Amino acid sequence: MKQPNRCDETTSVLILGTEVNTVDAIRATLESHGHQVVCAKTTNEYEELAQSNVFGMVFVSTDSDNTEPDLIFESVSLLSPTTIIVGYSTNPNYSKAMTFIRSGGSDLFCVPVDLSSIGERIAVLLNQQFESATLESNAKKALRLCDKINEERHRVAQENDSLNNELANAHCETQKKLQQVAIGAEFQTLVSQELEVESMLRTALEYMLTRIGATNAAVYLREGSVDWGIGAYINFDRQSEQFQSLIDTIGPAVCPTVANEETTNRYTNGETFANNMDLDQIDFSGNEIVTCSCFYEDRCMAVIVLFRDETRKFDNEVMNTIETIQTIFGKQLGTILKIHRRAESHWPSESIDDDDWSADKAA
Repeated sequence: MKQPNRCDETTSVLILGTEVNTVDAIRATLESHGHQVVCAKTTNEYEELAQSNVFGMVFVSTDSDNTEPDLIFESVSLLSPTTIIVGYSTNPNYSKAMTFIRSGGSDLFCVPVDLSSIGERIAVLLNQQFESATLESNAKKALRLCDKINEERHRVAQENDSLNNELANAHCETQKKLQQVAIGAEFQTLVSQELEVESMLRTALEYMLTRIGATNAAVYLREGSVDWGIGAYINFDRQSEQFQSLIDTIGPAVCPTVANEETTNRYTNGETFANNMDLDQIDFSGNEIVTCSCFYEDRCMAVIVLFRDETRKFDNEVMNTIETIQTIFGKQLGTILKIHRRAESHWPSESIDDDDWSADKAA
């Protein structure tokens, strides 16, 4: 911003002193240059006047015993720090001048010698004051602008971080979904080649172990309308003689409930699972358990129960994998059973010998 070269405004001036002739001479000179002038004889009078008036400049006598410069400097700095302080003396000396300037005075006039130059020298001081005030104001504006720019920069940085996090999360979620799609396609390819229940169960459990890690597992298949039988199992960390009894107990307790639930359930507390299913807490203490139902159309074809030590948790990725596999597992199991039922329903009711079969084939 371009700064003005000159300040043409007048100001309000207070003359502090008791030498009547000298004060009147300074006053007349200042008023001739358009300044408003107020006079005071003591520092107390100045302080009273400064309570209700703003003075751009204060003239202080260095000759009067009633106007101690040190007190004036202190009062001005408290009441109006931007006020210019100048001194005047009818008998100045080098020591007084240096003491006054070092205390903070802007100039020292010798009266009446300097009366003719007071107007010009005051104009210079006022112009400097104006420029200093302008520079300070511009500096404050620049500082406020910098603060706003800094705040905006922080805001943009936070938004950028937030967007990056959202993008990273979205990418991570997409990768997880793609991974589940790949797992589903791979599992579908494997089990679709199996047209026997036993081989399909074996293939499915082997694949599941590679994806979710070692675990105890039991797959229960529907037998009739209400009964369930063990179709396959994996004993990972239990005593062999106890495991068979355990999975025989789990089936009747768990299957009727889980078969009516299409959601996959995870129990992080084994005792809670045991209580809910009316099983022995000791068998599941310190374990995590997952139960899921495998549907074909509207019918639950199988119930899977997985359990292992709580130090090997079933995390979210494992749960997603189980959910992906259970859907395909149920559909393939239903497809195999439908094929078998269709084959049985079309089987001849009476047996024929090889010759008859050969004859029909030849025909």
